[in-house]
Amino acid sequence: MEFRFNVNDIFKSTISKINHALLPSDFSGDRRNASHSAALVANIIDAMGYASAKAQDLQHPITSADKLRNIDHTVYLMIEPEDNDGKGSVVGLLKIGVKNLFLFDETGMVHEMKSLCILDFYVHESKQRSGYGKKLYDYMLHDKEISPCKLAIDRPSENFLSFLYKHYGLAKIYPQTNNFVLFEGFFGNNTASTVSTKSYSSQGTPSHNEKNGHDCFDNSSVTSKTYSPNSYGRHNAVKPDDTMGKILGWLSPVQLGRQFHVSMSSHTALW
Repeated sequence: MEFRFNVNDIFKSTISKINHALLPSDFSGDRRNASHSAALVANIIDAMGYASAKAQDLQHPITSADKLRNIDHTVYLMIEPEDNDGKGSVVGLLKIGVKNLFLFDETGMVHEMKSLCILDFYVHESKQRSGYGKKLYDYMLHDKEISPCKLAIDRPSENFLSFLYKHYGLAKIYPQTNNFVLFEGFFGNNTASTVSTKSYSSQGTPSHNEKNGHDCFDNSSVTSKTYSPNSYGRHNAVKPDDTMGKILGWLSPVQLGRQFHVSMSSHTALW
């Protein structure tokens, strides 16, 4: 996404972290420069947040400058410095944050826990399928020292699920009663990560799996997708047994008719 101003004047790195101050974590300058840069970053976040919502067919943006100012979330922005006649362009956005959630494990047991969540992820249409999304996601994983399967993901699109399967082998989903998606390995050992804490450069760095691997599972053994549009979120949540359903399932059509007749007769007597 291109802007009239030079994004290279704001972002000194290919990938930058933005917090509630709406400034890159490596920003340096006086108060006047900070105020001006924050206003430009707000424009970028609003524009990218709107584009993300449109791409996901959402009525309202998940990410905006106002929301970021008031909530302790982090936005990663990725730029392409050479685009737009050297003024650069913004190619990707990734928003994360910690939320207190009630989550079901593979046995159906519920856990109340604070989890790091993926709240929004968008790569501009002109830059998709070019490796930008993978670089941005890997940067976040290294920065937070977390494995892919340890993240709770809010309302992922089918494209996002395909992305996670392709690059990280995440396929088996633990159904939830909310809009979050958890993958196999989320509850394992209850540890945050096995990712190396070595410094990371967003250019020329091996991928997360190639360099460090992760503690989810060996994705080389994954041969097919196991998710479907209705296999995650509230559609496939753990549900209590339906006792009446079991009773009706045990009765034959003739028995069911007799049971219905007896029931109606008993109620008629009360009238």
